[in-house]
Amino acid sequence: MPSVDVIIPCYRYADFLAESVGSVLATENCDVRVLILDDASPDHTPEVADALCRADSRVEYVRHATNRGHIATYNEGLAWARAECLLLLSADDFVTPGALARAAHLMQARPELSLVYGPYLSVEEGKPRPEMPPADLDAAHTIYDTRQFFALNRFINPIHTSTAVVRTAIQHRVGGYRAELTHSGDQEMWLRLALHGSVARIDRPQGVWRQHGSNMSSYYYEQMRRDIDQRRLMFDTVFGYPEAAPVADMAAPMRLGLAMAAVRHASQPFDRGDVAGARHMMKHAAGISPAVRRTRLWWLQRAKLAMGPRAWQAVRPIVTKRLGLSLGRFVAPIERPDAVQDAR
Repeated sequence: MPSVDVIIPCYRYADFLAESVGSVLATENCDVRVLILDDASPDHTPEVADALCRADSRVEYVRHATNRGHIATYNEGLAWARAECLLLLSADDFVTPGALARAAHLMQARPELSLVYGPYLSVEEGKPRPEMPPADLDAAHTIYDTRQFFALNRFINPIHTSTAVVRTAIQHRVGGYRAELTHSGDQEMWLRLALHGSVARIDRPQGVWRQHGSNMSSYYYEQMRRDIDQRRLMFDTVFGYPEAAPVADMAAPMRLGLAMAAVRHASQPFDRGDVAGARHMMKHAAGISPAVRRTRLWWLQRAKLAMGPRAWQAVRPIVTKRLGLSLGRFVAPIERPDAVQDAR
């Protein structure tokens, strides 16, 4: 059977840890190990982790004496992994039934793959949980080569970390997360891995994202410009690798996609009445890619700024109803590459 090592960094997520670990240990048709990396959590994580270790020999636990931060913790876990595949799973998330086996068997059957991912589900405390997918291995998948996968990353990060199963040998070859990319390291890693192999998307939910007030992403996306700046640095980093030479022509379109995302972000301060903040974000977008000034999205935002928030809110329903306009329609659609369709 294929094998997967799962690294579970944990900081103040003691209440979620047992479900996260349990979802991995329930895997069938695949050998699994779990490493819990406790980054000096101030809660009862040690008690939960110790109980999990006593209950199952496949679980290991390491506690940091002081908080090292998520990047150092991630890289410690990546260095520990020695199975065929690995997954970096946040302690507040969990995997769906059969997810690890589906990904690992696909990796085993397709040696050219460096990364396998899939859709994710979300759960929120106090709300009904979505139905989990069946655990069988029979799931269709799509294969993307490097160029196709880069195209998918033009506007968004298409992968949720709870679903990203990586070939361990390639992970060790490309190295760990970069310390300077504190808020865009995941997407940089997916692109870096895609420079060393094809990427597969399994057409079945592979992970579950738990929404709650303490999510790391809640901290990261409070400041829009910081997110944009981190993604800009991420793209610069990726296209600086020698392995990226064959896709160097994609740098400009991807920066344009990022600039268009910044223009879309300008709507948020604008809708709150912060016209100066919206203008600042627009200027920032033009600095990322001057070509954004030639897009319809740019001119729609310029028109809104000229009208002001109150006038825009007055005419917006009319514009939407009569012309069917929305910001989404002014963004160039994400091309779906001519990917290889496979069915197991």
